[in-house]
Amino acid sequence: MTDGVFPDRRYLEDFKVGDGFSYGAWEMTKEQMIAYAEIYDPEPFHLDELAAIDLGWGGLIASGPQIVGLFRRLSKDAFPNSETVISPGWDEIRWLRPVFAGDILTCHSEIVEIRLLKSRPGEGLMKFFTEMKRQNGDVVSTVLANWFIRCRPQD
Repeated sequence: MTDGVFPDRRYLEDFKVGDGFSYGAWEMTKEQMIAYAEIYDPEPFHLDELAAIDLGWGGLIASGPQIVGLFRRLSKDAFPNSETVISPGWDEIRWLRPVFAGDILTCHSEIVEIRLLKSRPGEGLMKFFTEMKRQNGDVVSTVLANWFIRCRPQD
């Protein structure tokens, strides 16, 4: 398992199934949560603290899509030099617990599949299963992310 940011250039061959990575630390703020919700997810429990409490949430909660978008930001920051081409999509997105203002979110990703792509010579598909956790270790969200990643150039 590796922690932190991975600055070295990394190609498909530099990863293997079972590799684990822990990274990120993002503090959710009330202002960010409301700003996101105003544009993309205007539910009362994302916009108004009292409404969220009245609805039984115990406080303002972050939008699920905002949380999975945050995973993308944290993973991009953690792997700045991976030869990632594009993500063809995410699977099995789950929001397991609410995220509140003040929660500090981190990620733990494990590679669950790697394979070469016949349709994209010189690239492979890598699948990461990721758990996002708050500061007390509670898993708040999971996602299976798919990355197209370049193979090491042949000299």
